[in-house]
Amino acid sequence: MKLCAGILYWGLKEELKTVELHGAGSQELTLSRPEFYLDRTKTFERNRVYVCSADHLPTRPSLSANVCLVCLGQHWNLNGFYDRCSVIVVEADTDIFRVFNLVQHIFDRYEAWEERLWHILRHGASLPQMLEVSRGIFENPMLLIGSDFRYLAVTDEEYFQKDLGIRLDTETFDAEKMATFLSLHDLSTHVHDPLLLELQGIRTLSVNVFDQEEYLGCLTVFEAFRPLQDFDRALSIFLAKLLRQAVQQNPTLASTRSAVRRALRSVIAGQPVDFELRRALSQENGKTDWVCVRLQPKRGAAPLPGTYLSAALEERYTGAMAFEYERTVAAFLPAAQAECETTAQLLPLLDRLGLACGVSGVFSNLYEANQAWFQATSALQNGFLQDGNGTVFYFQDYLLPQLLSGALSGRPSWVYYPNGLKKLKAHDEASQVSYLETLRVYLDNNLSVTRTAAALYLHRSTLLDRLAHITQMLGRDLKDPDFCLTLGILLRAELQQKRLTRPKT
Repeated sequence: MKLCAGILYWGLKEELKTVELHGAGSQELTLSRPEFYLDRTKTFERNRVYVCSADHLPTRPSLSANVCLVCLGQHWNLNGFYDRCSVIVVEADTDIFRVFNLVQHIFDRYEAWEERLWHILRHGASLPQMLEVSRGIFENPMLLIGSDFRYLAVTDEEYFQKDLGIRLDTETFDAEKMATFLSLHDLSTHVHDPLLLELQGIRTLSVNVFDQEEYLGCLTVFEAFRPLQDFDRALSIFLAKLLRQAVQQNPTLASTRSAVRRALRSVIAGQPVDFELRRALSQENGKTDWVCVRLQPKRGAAPLPGTYLSAALEERYTGAMAFEYERTVAAFLPAAQAECETTAQLLPLLDRLGLACGVSGVFSNLYEANQAWFQATSALQNGFLQDGNGTVFYFQDYLLPQLLSGALSGRPSWVYYPNGLKKLKAHDEASQVSYLETLRVYLDNNLSVTRTAAALYLHRSTLLDRLAHITQMLGRDLKDPDFCLTLGILLRAELQQKRLTRPKT
């Protein structure tokens, strides 16, 4: 998990006597784990944390954006850093290895929190559990309400009941006690940024939970046990994104878009869609054209992080809908965006996670999602066969292999051989020269003797002699287009069948 300078500063203050924070650093969660500063290095990389001694820093540094220094001692060199990055100063006589390990422990703490949240998401998506494991991070009471202002989860019930007089044994807020809270939130349900509000003399930090532009509820942190800090904004946004996914998994709390996701899951599974889901699907239908994408791990890759990947796709493509399905991820992306910002631009993320994706053709009717899912699936299957090292496969690029895969109906190719092809097969079994291969290449090159001779590395006269024998055995004129089409389908389908049955290395 990435952190910010404020979190590191307050974490170090808990362990060390004297800690000061200087400079103009970002409060966004962008900083990676720390590294030791190497003497004489002048370049400081973006979003990095460096543990260093002040007297070892260069006088003319090259600073990228959002650098954080955890610095032992004061030195005049630091003046060149204060206006350009975050500087956390600790006492000069502190053991530098202790400081480094303390910073590492702070990262460990927040990464453990993130891991617990994802574990809860994957195992029931309990909203109360997610708030409970977050209590130690925010160190203040927290309350989560739904879009209808029902209580969804709460910590520190005794504080709310005794200190604020809020009854938690009812489904909704006590109107008399919470009138101010309700009025403030009723006016703010469209705001995406965290809000600092005041309720009964107590400061609160509230962040709304959205599914795209649809309001799902609000997470509020009450300033009761420690002062609210600037970094609490970024942490509340991070938690709200995960709470959104938990709400989406709860049918009774889910938004209209979540109902559309459930409807799409039923459609691609070939299951009946009930009235409520049909209504949600109809509301979304006809608004735009779509493409369907299927993502799954490549052979030997780690298991698919489905929940994370679904959220990443929905954040990248406005209006997209994505969800886990049969150990893969099904995503429906607006076609205009997919064309403008091609799926291939996801390559860095896909490569990092060891994933491949199949992309369907464009469609407009969400009730046809099953056919689009078939296209995305067949693109993946045929793409792996033709190019096992590829990452993004488009259905339109693999139309012929898909048609050929169904041409034989799972039966051996020789079952469909006319008598002429049987004679060629018998010849090949007794000869080192393959008439079937010669015929296939000849058909692939549109009966061009010149191109076929070049492809087979044969002299023209040798090829003509071989074609004469082939035509005689076939007993049919190769100028008949229907006969040539039949032969071409059979020979291509046989080649495709051999690829399917070839042992995997």
